[in-house]
This record gives sequence, C-alpha cells and structure tokens, in this order.
Amino acid sequence: MTWYVNSNTGSDANDGRSSGAAFKTLAHAVEVAKAGDAIVIAPGAYDQDLPGQVSLARAANVVVSVAGSD
Repeated sequence: MTWYVNSNTGSDANDGRSSGAAFKTLAHAVEVAKAGDAIVIAPGAYDQDLPGQVSLARAANVVVSVAGSD
C-alpha cells in the first residue's frame, strides 16, 4: 500500500491512499502504515519532527520518499 502526505492540502481525516486524499501529517501515515508499505511525502512545510518520523517508519520496514525526487 502507498500512503500520501501533503502538509498543504492534506487532512488526517482523509484515507491517504492518493495524492488527492493525502494525510496532513507524516505521524498519521506512520501510524497506519505496515511493513512493506510506502509513504510519499509532498514537498511543503511540516511542523512535526520529520527525521524522527522517517526513522520510525524505516524501523518498521516502511519506505519513505519525497514526491518529485527520483
């Protein structure tokens, strides 16, 4: 499963399964992601501790990437 996060247009009430229905916070995506999933983060300003959240996700075998970076 791929989960999407966008701090500008997202909402943690969304299902996070597409860029148009992205979560607002990486923390919420990390909570719902399971091992083998991927989280795609849209560029933007994030209030939470991104390095810490990325570390948590990777420790749970979740791939984290930034949208638009190849």
